[in-house]
Amino acid sequence: MQLKPGVRLLGLRPELVVALIVADEIWRRHGADLVVTAVIDGVHKRASEHYSGCAADLRVHGVENLAEAVDELQDALGGDFDVILESANTPNAHVHLEFQPKLAY
Repeated sequence: MQLKPGVRLLGLRPELVVALIVADEIWRRHGADLVVTAVIDGVHKRASEHYSGCAADLRVHGVENLAEAVDELQDALGGDFDVILESANTPNAHVHLEFQPKLAY
């Protein structure tokens, strides 16, 4: 796993750390190194989960069968996570990974 220069991890939720480890394994199986391009840094929507340490953006360059990799990640993480392919088929394509529990703990 690599961090794009400038990525900040301060306040990252432990649940997201586990999700990134899972994503790293899935990306490797699909022929790519996982590169985290944003966590609490960058510009996101005002109420974005990025700012609370609950979301990360993942580079998709070089991922073989991206749709399958995204589905595998969602299946592996379960319903408390959202795994969204954003800006597909553009130079800004990335996976938005978000910890957002649907039920209270």
